[in-house]
Amino acid sequence: MNIRSVANVVASLSIVVGFFIASSALVSIICGDPRSAIYGLLVSGAFPVVLGSIAFYFTRGENEFGIREGFGIVTFAWIFTSIFGAIPFMIIMDMYWYDAFFETMSGFTTTGASVLDNTLVLTSGETLKYGIADLPKGLLYWRSMTHWLGGMGIVVLSIAILPFLGIGGHQLYMAETSGADKSNKLTPRIANTARAMWSVYVLITILQTLLLWGGGMTFFEAWCHSCSTIATGGFSTEQDSIAAFDSFYIECVVMLFMFVASLNFALHYSAIIRHKTMSYFEDEEFRLYSFIIIIATVTIAFSLMGGKILLADSKVIDADLANSFRYSAFQVISLISSTGFATADVADWPPYSKLVVLIISFVAACAGSTAGGLKISRLLICTKYSIHRISATIFPNLVRNARFNGERMDSSTMHKAVSFFFIYCLITLLTAIAVSILESSDLETNISTAIACVSNVGPGLGKVSQINTFAWMTPASKMVLSAAMLIGRLEVFTILVVLLPSFWKR
Repeated sequence: MNIRSVANVVASLSIVVGFFIASSALVSIICGDPRSAIYGLLVSGAFPVVLGSIAFYFTRGENEFGIREGFGIVTFAWIFTSIFGAIPFMIIMDMYWYDAFFETMSGFTTTGASVLDNTLVLTSGETLKYGIADLPKGLLYWRSMTHWLGGMGIVVLSIAILPFLGIGGHQLYMAETSGADKSNKLTPRIANTARAMWSVYVLITILQTLLLWGGGMTFFEAWCHSCSTIATGGFSTEQDSIAAFDSFYIECVVMLFMFVASLNFALHYSAIIRHKTMSYFEDEEFRLYSFIIIIATVTIAFSLMGGKILLADSKVIDADLANSFRYSAFQVISLISSTGFATADVADWPPYSKLVVLIISFVAACAGSTAGGLKISRLLICTKYSIHRISATIFPNLVRNARFNGERMDSSTMHKAVSFFFIYCLITLLTAIAVSILESSDLETNISTAIACVSNVGPGLGKVSQINTFAWMTPASKMVLSAAMLIGRLEVFTILVVLLPSFWKR
């Protein structure tokens, strides 16, 4: 691997992130934040800009890009942007470095797991009482922007806006994007594909912002929640998440856009740019995904009826027909899309409901979306592959092709999906074991914590449910889970490849 080439691109990405951090100071000024917050954001933004500029200058002229450089750039870009993105929390809120890094990694990977609750332990040992809404608006804005930048991918953004990344763009795109089949490009050129994806991304974000703004949120709240929704992240400007607004209209808008963001963006491109609206219904993954949501919502709603529902703002209501479907639908879409917004506490639901949300959190949404998880497409491919192998065992002379969306799947695609499924389950299991060793928590908490972080969902069950945070965990657990979030976001193989000794040989 050419380390200088990797360092050169990572340096340029650090400069981009620095400008975004510094731009948050403008939000602070408009919203009337204290001067300390404004200066803190400016200093935090200047650091990666200066450091990145120096590194870029001394590595300039290097443009050797191959598949190994692509994996290296993507991996180290996410690590360094998370390090730089944590600086505002450390300077403005005096947070411990591991808490700030966890919060930022959770933001960029669109996990939405947070260490921010109603108390904050400073590096001085002092404990402050506060709510998320009491944080400086510029910092809340930056917190939401980590989701928005990470959703479509900071590397894909750079391919779209930085012309000199045209060399090796294919390798970066392949290492960054999610899904079982990464060869499906929207346009012949990777840079044009990246711009097309970001154009759709921005358009949908603006549309949701306007709808939320018109529904009672302030423009600031609408923009922050739209950034979190479209990125399927889940950070909110309120401690009680979406429940704080107590608005059925806002819940419906958020549900709609969580669903939209969890679909393959290639389908949105076909529908919006090419006016092929039927492409949604022609897609097998879309049909199965929609079916799972409907079944999960209906069955959970019926399991809730007749009892009580604990809301995210700690209120308790009767689980009648309307309330059961309302809160079931929101939480199912929130968790299967890996967003993690909350209106109710799933940890208080019946065992069947908790099992269903745990399963859909693990599988999550569609390939080519901003969501995490195993992906519905891989579930489909693995299922078809299993059926194909069973048929071959029973009828060895029968020639039968496994197909996806009407096209024959080659053996390479099926083998990749199966191997990914195995390694993904293994990483989740190892994460759960690590949490069990590091924390004295119950089995439900340990397993759901692993799924929540590897699948980039955010909330889980037990002590990490929607009304709780990850603040109680030890620094070691937070670092393990930060690594799990990154592995899940980059879809396992990217990180594992970088860990191979042969990867570093020239």
